[in-house]
Amino acid sequence: MNMKTCGIITEYNPFHQGHIYHIKKTKEITQCDCLIAIVSNHFTQRGLPSLMSMEDKTRLALETGCNLVIELPPCYAAQSANYFAKYAIESLNELHIDQICFGSETNNIQELKRLSKEMDQIEKDSSLSMNQNLYNRKSIRPNDILGIQYIKQCEKYQIVPISISRNDTFKSATQTRKDYFNGLSQFNDKYFLENQTWQHYYSYLRKYLILTDTHVLSTFFLVNEGIEYRLKENAKKYIDWENFLSASVSKTYTRARIQRTCMFILLQITKEQMQANSSFNQVIVCGFDSVGQAFLKGKNVITKFKELPIFLQNIELKCQYLCSDTFKARKVIYYDR
Repeated sequence: MNMKTCGIITEYNPFHQGHIYHIKKTKEITQCDCLIAIVSNHFTQRGLPSLMSMEDKTRLALETGCNLVIELPPCYAAQSANYFAKYAIESLNELHIDQICFGSETNNIQELKRLSKEMDQIEKDSSLSMNQNLYNRKSIRPNDILGIQYIKQCEKYQIVPISISRNDTFKSATQTRKDYFNGLSQFNDKYFLENQTWQHYYSYLRKYLILTDTHVLSTFFLVNEGIEYRLKENAKKYIDWENFLSASVSKTYTRARIQRTCMFILLQITKEQMQANSSFNQVIVCGFDSVGQAFLKGKNVITKFKELPIFLQNIELKCQYLCSDTFKARKVIYYDR
């Protein structure tokens, strides 16, 4: 059976009412038969530990209306906008989806295409990050930054990009996290994992930075331009994550870039490993309903831990032990409507 398919690229850190709106509005606009969410797992695009487990994210997405949920592993999720979009679309393309739908402040695909072409012609300042070079000059807001990169990737695979207007009446994930850690009750907070913070992980990271030679640190992915010396010195100075982070931020290394870099150091993922795994042409299934199950029939997908590439197995093990000190076998959720 030919199904009309649509993909959404999500973080769910945490899953909030704006995400419910996104799922329902996407189904309404696209009239798709099968809605597929690709969701970042243990760490998210800005290098933050995920406040919810993949299992809970999957279940809530299916309950809300998604038909299939697949995973974006942390090594591919914790990336700048262009690579985050690249890896998410690569995985979705393995399912030959027809379209994607994303939230946008501009909510104008043609305008985002125009901005994309305009930015390609901007002269770059090598002392600044890509985002600072391209986006700060144009005052482009976060969802549109990602939208521009989604559109670029969609053009490679003849996937149709569709946008919906970002609804600011819903509390953002950033504000939800902030309010939660300030002790305020939040929507769905029964699913939140209170230890999923950099402060919780910092003791492990700090010891590793202090005890590890800078030559070794320089081999890890995103560790460039001598940042290993700065991180090592700041680890010696600061016992608190926020002070360490603030001291490590620079003109070149934004807060998000430091968080991503620290994640790759914490998980000991090297530049060589990322180069050898520079494409994400896999579909890691987390859950589905009967529609999603029918759609997957005959497709090459991963449903078990042992089916993951060794590279991703090792990352999964490290993340799980960081979270709980025990390994939890991968389980595909079936949601019966």
